[in-house]
Amino acid sequence: MLGRKDRRIAELERAVEGLQELLARIGDARSAQTEALEEVDRAGAELVALRHRINNARAELQPLKDELTLQRAGVFRTDATADHQAQLDLIHDEMKTLIKTGAAIEGGGQVTYNGSDATGRRLVEDWSALMLRSYNCEAENCLRMLRAGGLDAARRRLDRSASAIDRLSGTFALRISPRYQALRAYELELTADHLQRRAESRRTRRIAS
Repeated sequence: MLGRKDRRIAELERAVEGLQELLARIGDARSAQTEALEEVDRAGAELVALRHRINNARAELQPLKDELTLQRAGVFRTDATADHQAQLDLIHDEMKTLIKTGAAIEGGGQVTYNGSDATGRRLVEDWSALMLRSYNCEAENCLRMLRAGGLDAARRRLDRSASAIDRLSGTFALRISPRYQALRAYELELTADHLQRRAESRRTRRIAS
């Protein structure tokens, strides 16, 4: 009887030891899990901070990208007309939108080249970009060469440039969109007004002196 009790006690002691080992392993696992969760939290916080930095960097780069969009199309901003800067900023913003969406130049419907529609589309895109840049370069020249009282001549020159593009685009039938032409013409008007104001200011100063 005593022997059976001793064996039973020994079995129970072994069971207790087994349970203690199991609890120890569970404790270790929980500790590891806690450490893992803490590491995940730290990584998550670092990820949020990194995304915030990326968003800030993108926000800082966006004005540069917008400016590059205009310059690639041949449009260059100027601070010479500071008295109309707010209006010029609105003009340039709309011009940028028209350029980015492909609405600054119209025409160039379905074109197939060597049996390929994709090649035809690329040709139209390349030719459109070339024509738009040519028009914008002429518009920039008009702005640079504009003198007080010379608005009508600058307008005629810009209109001739648009007509030449319409004529030279050939089978692509491209043309500068009326809205885009209106924006560049308005830009000329604001610049001419600025030059006129400046000339009048100089005359006033000369009279006063």
